[in-house]
Amino acid sequence: MEIKEGLENYIVKFDNVMPERILKYFSKYIKQLNEFQEAKIVSQNGQIIDHNIRKVTTKSMNIYTKSLTEIHWANFLKFTFIQFINDYQRIFDTKINFNISNIELLKYEEGGHYKFHVDDCAEIHRTFSCIFLVNDDYEGGELLFKNISTKEIIKIDNIKNRLIIWPSNFLFPHSVAPVTKGERFSVVSWAL
Repeated sequence: MEIKEGLENYIVKFDNVMPERILKYFSKYIKQLNEFQEAKIVSQNGQIIDHNIRKVTTKSMNIYTKSLTEIHWANFLKFTFIQFINDYQRIFDTKINFNISNIELLKYEEGGHYKFHVDDCAEIHRTFSCIFLVNDDYEGGELLFKNISTKEIIKIDNIKNRLIIWPSNFLFPHSVAPVTKGERFSVVSWAL
């Protein structure tokens, strides 16, 4: 685990989140899926697709599906995120009751990106954001944070099996830089 100084203190990286054997099975599962759909953004006109802002495909993980494999991975990920959000709260000596809202698999192909945004909004109030990096055999696609005071850009290195957790509020605008080679697979979730 690594913690930086200042506002960046609250962007916490946990490495080696899954046993390597489990990560290998999960990675194989994700890569064989063909159910990814164009990701949307929330706008004044509802949810829309805008590749200028967000170019990525997504698949919701559902515990209410006919696929026992999907149910297994959705429950496993939910349990994992809950454990690490609790660890995150222990670091900062706080205790907020929360629920995991949803779990999304993301597939960024070459040119895939997501411009700076925050995860909390009037339509969906989120407390904590999580991104789990499944693989690191691609180029580009770094998770970037912008310090709203100094305008400094904080780059999170692409390290497979890494979970990043931070507060979802307006102080933590973040983006995914364009992928320049390969495919970036990640899992996102939020605590409400």
